Amino acid sequence: MHRSWAQVSTLALSVALSCTSKSSDDSSDDAADDAGTAGSSVPATFGSPSGEDEGDDDGVDDGPGDDAPGDGTDDADDDDDAGAGFVVRVDGGGANECDPKAQDCEMGQKCTAWANDGGTFWSANRCVDVSGNGVAGDSCVAEGGGVAGLDDCDVGFICMNTDDENMGCCTQFCAGEDDDCELGNVCAIYNDGVLPICLRGCDPLLQDCGEGESCIDTPNQTFICFTDASGAGGAAGEACPPEHGENSCDPGNWCGAGAFGCADVNCCTPFCDVSEDDCVSPNVCTTFYGDANSAPPGLEDVGVCVVP
Repeated sequence: MHRSWAQVSTLALSVALSCTSKSSDDSSDDAADDAGTAGSSVPATFGSPSGEDEGDDDGVDDGPGDDAPGDGTDDADDDDDAGAGFVVRVDGGGANECDPKAQDCEMGQKCTAWANDGGTFWSANRCVDVSGNGVAGDSCVAEGGGVAGLDDCDVGFICMNTDDENMGCCTQFCAGEDDDCELGNVCAIYNDGVLPICLRGCDPLLQDCGEGESCIDTPNQTFICFTDASGAGGAAGEACPPEHGENSCDPGNWCGAGAFGCADVNCCTPFCDVSEDDCVSPNVCTTFYGDANSAPPGLEDVGVCVVP
């Protein structure tokens, strides 16, 4: 049996790459000014998605094999120091009053994700009034912070990748299939189905994301761009505890178990090209998918530096 290092998390967030500007007469301009002082925003922190029994690609960290490293550990809670960050954790999900995949709220409302416990991760779904018409790629304002669930995106969209002024980009909800998203994006489902979103795909060896973003793995065994939340840490060999999230390692590093000398649950270790194996011994560049034949097209050479 091949050992797989792939994490079945489904994420791909990179609409914050290039938001289109809103018109000057848009009422959200005033909201942006208010939101900028309403609260702080920190780098979004994504952990592993929740159990796969919730639907397509909702999985924890199980890859194609049974021995996926860090199963159930690469989830994010984020710590109190992070403030109002974006955190996706494995046991997310709360009392949901709607389904973002179905958008089953009353006319004039939309189903969105929010932190129903006042925390820093999207933990439930609720219906809110539609206050804008932003679609994927449009700039937006997240009133009250990135996980409040209040924004000026249209039905079927949520404001994500917000900055310290709560300005972000509208991101599309999806129903579970990559075909629901624009070409180049993947459908990532996190937090017990609370957060099914279209995110931009990327190559972990190229780290071809925008500035301030990192290419991290997703539940559907592909990779997406999301905010780099490593801060002063995140170097190879440093711990990346579950509460810090998958994107708490520097770009080019994977947060998981199996690297030599890792005394924590998970540690940052470099992605590597299995055809070159430039890992520091005794780590070996091991295919991310356990079997290169299981890798999605174009990702056959992706590996991680671990002790096989």
